[in-house]
Parts: sequence; structure tokens; C-alpha cells
Amino acid sequence: MISEALVRIKAVTAGEVCAHFDLEEEARPLLRQGMGPREFVQALVAHKQYAAAIDFMAHALAAREAVWWGCLCLQHACGSKLAGPDKAAAAAAVEWVLRPTEQNRAAAKAPAETAGPASPAGALARGANWTGGSLGPPHAAPVPPGPFMPATAAAAAVKFAAIKVEPAKSADTQRLFVELGVAVAEGRYLW
Repeated sequence: MISEALVRIKAVTAGEVCAHFDLEEEARPLLRQGMGPREFVQALVAHKQYAAAIDFMAHALAAREAVWWGCLCLQHACGSKLAGPDKAAAAAAVEWVLRPTEQNRAAAKAPAETAGPASPAGALARGANWTGGSLGPPHAAPVPPGPFMPATAAAAAVKFAAIKVEPAKSADTQRLFVELGVAVAEGRYLW
């Protein structure tokens, strides 16, 4: 991994990020007091804790960067082979990243639901949609999404995309996707 500053991560310590999600048990001993985000990701990769590293990166990045990272992973995994509902969901996620307006956020909801929760593209559109609005029905009192719901959706999308490449090599793909997430955090791969 290149050692440029992780300019797209606001947290100073890895512990700040880990406080917002359930870190896998096998990865917990790797987290030390005062450890920086890059150091923690490097420790996770060195110990082949790729799924934990994906969760960490998704929660360390802002929602826009996390969804973008997921879009890059999906592009790597599927290229132009997306069809129907997945293509529409991926397009909605990308549209929101490029122009994070309320209209584009709301427009991501229907494609996310059509693609479904186990679709990487659906998870990305869901992550975009969960950056605002209400989770409740239209005529009910607003129920805002939790602040880390977009990160959870982006992490799921990245993990789903990793098994689409070649399931037998999903660990290698997860490692590659973590490295791609670090590059996004360094500001090297932005929209």
C-alpha cells in the first residue's frame, strides 16, 4: 500500500471509527489505543482480516466516498455485465455520488428496492438513499436513517462484489478492494 495521507478520513484514530460498527472478534486484538486509521488497515490486511478492513474503510470514509468506493469495486467485479435492476441501481448510486442532491438521493430508493438487498448495486443505491430523507412511509412521521447506515450498505456492497469476481478467490478480491478503498481515502480515485 502507498503511504500517502488518508485525506478523505476525518478520524484521527482507528478507535474513533470502530466505535461506530461491530468489529469482528478476530480483528479486535489488532486494534491498539491511539492507532491511526492507516496503521489499523495495514494490520488488518497483514492478518488477512479483509472483511473487517472493508467494514472499517466503509465507516472511516464519508458516505459519498464510501458509496463511490463501492461503485468502483462493482465496476471491477462486473464491468459492463450488469443488466436490468442492477444496472439501474448502479446508475442511481453513481448519479448520487456525482451530484449528491436530495432529488438524486430520493431517486435511488426505487432502484435499490428493485435490485434487492443481496445485490451489490442495490446495496449501493440503498446507501445513497440512506444519506437523508425518512425510512418511514410517506404519510408517517419522519424516521431519519441512522448516521452509519450508508457505511453499512457500502460495506455490504463491497463484500457482495468480491464474491462476484471469482468466489474461490474472494479473499484476494477483498484485499484488492481494501487497497482500492485506501486509494479513495488518499484522494487518488475520486469521481
